[in-house]
Amino acid sequence: MSLESKAHPSNNEYTPYYQEPDDGYPAGHPRNSTVQFAVRYVSRKLIPQDSPLRMLFEGDDLLAFLRNLLPNEPLYRYSDDRGSLNYTVMGTNDQLGWHFDACELVASVLLRPADFGGDFEYIPAVRSTDDENFGAVESILSGQDERRKTITFQSGDLLLFRGRHSLHRVTSIEGTTTRLMALMSFDNVEQAPERDVPDDLLPP
Repeated sequence: MSLESKAHPSNNEYTPYYQEPDDGYPAGHPRNSTVQFAVRYVSRKLIPQDSPLRMLFEGDDLLAFLRNLLPNEPLYRYSDDRGSLNYTVMGTNDQLGWHFDACELVASVLLRPADFGGDFEYIPAVRSTDDENFGAVESILSGQDERRKTITFQSGDLLLFRGRHSLHRVTSIEGTTTRLMALMSFDNVEQAPERDVPDDLLPP
């Protein structure tokens, strides 16, 4: 059985912060607004120890390379064991709505593109450590996303993306070919359980 066939399906509505909506905020507020997360995940526990992807992520070379790129910042492998290393599988009509990443940096490799769609779009520096900028997030969620940029992937391309402060999404998949990505995640704190992904997105 292929790893792809073992992927855990998730089709949920979350806020852009990987959380359930909070009705303590008014309607339309980003903390009380949802986007669709329709994707299948192959979690780390299903990836064999001798997998080239796992060996790359768990070895020293990639982390050392990334630390050299960011010499003035701490960098560690993402502490959420489920979310730190996985494959994403996206088929027809799957999509990931506008969201911020829970961790600081994700290294993504496109293994197979979809026939159509599956574009990676982002809006840089929407929020900061000191300012959530809810007004800008609300505007983007309502369709005012003229600042969005698109990254064109080819199979085998590696993307290093800092998505904790930049909103990003994957547009709806079209066609019969599934989009397959490998994701390796890193963070600027060694342990942060509050940044773990939801259980129904990636089960324990």
